[in-house]
Amino acid sequence: MAAPGVPRCGGGSLGLLVWLLAFQPLLSEARAGRNERRLVLGSSSGGGVGVEEAGVVGVVRVLGGRQQRHLRSFVPSTGTCGHRVMRIVGGVPSPERKWPWQVSLQINNVHKCGGSLIAPRWVLTSAHCVRGHEEYTVRLGDTLLQSNSQNAVVIPVQDIICYNYYNYQTMRHDIALVLLALSVNYSAYIQPVCLPGKDFEVKAGTVCWATGWGRTLQFGPSHVPTLQETKQVILHYTTCNRMVKKQEKPFPKVVRKGMVCGYHEKSGGPCKGDAGGPLVCQFNDRWIQMGIVSWGIHCALTEVPAVYTDVRFYKDWVYGTMNQASILDSGGFFIPWVCLMLALSILVTL
Repeated sequence: MAAPGVPRCGGGSLGLLVWLLAFQPLLSEARAGRNERRLVLGSSSGGGVGVEEAGVVGVVRVLGGRQQRHLRSFVPSTGTCGHRVMRIVGGVPSPERKWPWQVSLQINNVHKCGGSLIAPRWVLTSAHCVRGHEEYTVRLGDTLLQSNSQNAVVIPVQDIICYNYYNYQTMRHDIALVLLALSVNYSAYIQPVCLPGKDFEVKAGTVCWATGWGRTLQFGPSHVPTLQETKQVILHYTTCNRMVKKQEKPFPKVVRKGMVCGYHEKSGGPCKGDAGGPLVCQFNDRWIQMGIVSWGIHCALTEVPAVYTDVRFYKDWVYGTMNQASILDSGGFFIPWVCLMLALSILVTL
C-alpha cells in the first residue's frame, strides 16, 4: 500500500473560498444536479487537509459526514452502476471487462494508486494516496498499465477533496474524491461501481474482491503491469483487531468505526500500489463498493488481514461533496455579476 503522507486535498484557492462563503445563501438556492460540467472546488496548487486533533479546517465545508440540504439531488442512478459487459473468450470471461470501474491514479504517466469510478466525473480513492503539489491524471478502460489500447482513456485531475479529519497516523477517515477535468463516456470497458445504501450491511464471512496493480510480493516491484484481483472474506472488527495485534505489538493502528477488514487464508491481500482501489461485493447481479484499500501491517501475506475504509460510513459525505460541486457550478453565473457590482461600488466611493 502507498506510504501515508500529508495529502494534497481540497485545493487552496483563497478567492474561491471567500466568494463561496460570502455568497453561500445565493449559491445554496441555485439549481443543482447538472452532471455535464462542474466547477472546481479549489485550485490544484496544493494546500492541506484538516486534522481532527489540530482543529484545522480545510477548504471544502461538506465534511464530517453531515447531511446537506440538497443531498439527494446528486445521487447516481442505481440503474447505471455496478454492471459489467462481459465478453466470452474460449468459455472464459475476458478479464479486460471484469472490473470496468477500476482506475489508475498516476503522476507523469506512472501508477501511484488505485481508485474507482462512481460517476462520470468522480473517482473514489484513499486520502493517503494524494499528497504534495503533484499533478495527477486518471487512466481508465484498460487492465494493462503500459498498453496503447484504444479502450484506455487518460483524463487530467481537476481537483481532489479529502475528508476533513483524515489522520495519516491512525489512518482514520482515509477517503478522498477526485474530480476529473472531463466527463467519462461509459462503455463496455468503463462503468461506474455502485455505492452501498444507507441500510446496506455486509455480514462477516461474505466473499468480496479487491483489485489493483500493486506488488504481488512483499519486497517486489512497486506495481505490476497487469490488473490483479484477490478474494477477501469480510471479518468482524473484533476478530480483525485480534489478528492485527498478534502480528505486531505494540501497534498504533487499530480498526475503528469507519473501517472494514478483509482476509483470505489462501490468497494474499492488497499491497503497495493497491491503495485507493475498491473492495467490491456482488449482490443481485450488481457490484457494490464496500471498501477502499487503506492499510495493513504486512502486505501480500495470507495470515494478515487488510483494512479498508468503510464506504457505507462515508456515503453521505460522498454524495454531499459531489452535490456541493454541482450547486457551486449552477451558481457560477452569480460571481461575474457580483465582481462587476463590487468594482462599481469601489469606483463610486473613490
